[in-house]
Amino acid sequence: MTKQRSQSDDHINTSLTESIALELELLSEIDYRHDPKPEQRDGVDALKILIAGYGLNDFSPDPAKIALLLMRLRDLQVRDFALGCMEGKDLEKHVEMWRWVVRIAPTRFLAPPATLLAAISYEVGDVALATSSLEQALEADGQYPLALLLKRVFAAGWPAETFATMRTELHPKITAAIFEE
Repeated sequence: MTKQRSQSDDHINTSLTESIALELELLSEIDYRHDPKPEQRDGVDALKILIAGYGLNDFSPDPAKIALLLMRLRDLQVRDFALGCMEGKDLEKHVEMWRWVVRIAPTRFLAPPATLLAAISYEVGDVALATSSLEQALEADGQYPLALLLKRVFAAGWPAETFATMRTELHPKITAAIFEE
């Protein structure tokens, strides 16, 4: 990639980050005193839109949808649903997509996507990216539970295929929790 292209991408990402930050100001956290499922479903819908569009030639990120996704990733069910969506032949696409989300996410919303990037990077064998993503997550939120768990998992040297097994077992349960009435 040329230096000019990189500077252009940086400018676009900075502009997008600013737009996302403005959109985030219009959103609120999930109010768990009420049924969280409708808001969780909104987060899942925003995730599905990103997954479907990312990498396409005509991909044009919607700051409102990205902001909604970032806000809803703070919810454990939505975050775990996102983790469960990463599978098989699409793993590299997910690495690139979460890398992009981490680049554009405002710092206070960085821990969930950086942790997702760490998990998927570890699974595909990119330990350096997994480690640096995990460090970013912990810099953003030193008490983020999944980041703390992954830190222990990485240090213990768990086999990468363990993540695929956990996702396979967990995803149907998370999906049911969000979508069943």
